[in-house]
Amino acid sequence: MDRYLAAYGNDFNPGGGQSRKSWEQDRRARIVGKSSISVNIENLAIKVDGDSATAKFRQIYRADNLNISSRKTLEMQRSGTQWHIRKESVGG
Repeated sequence: MDRYLAAYGNDFNPGGGQSRKSWEQDRRARIVGKSSISVNIENLAIKVDGDSATAKFRQIYRADNLNISSRKTLEMQRSGTQWHIRKESVGG
């Protein structure tokens, strides 16, 4: 779980008025305790511009009895040799 959350940069803002701490608690509640989680991606398109990148794809998420397919966009920032998510949006 810690590695998952570490993929999100220090400047990540979950939006919708939610604090980063509250967002992390929500994510932990959704992920921890699932008997199985499967995430696949399709139609991945990445655009890199210097130390910024945008990844667009369709995500197929399965966990226990949940099965969701959605379009996702990740705006990412390179910090040294690591890329971190600074913004995440669903839909579009």
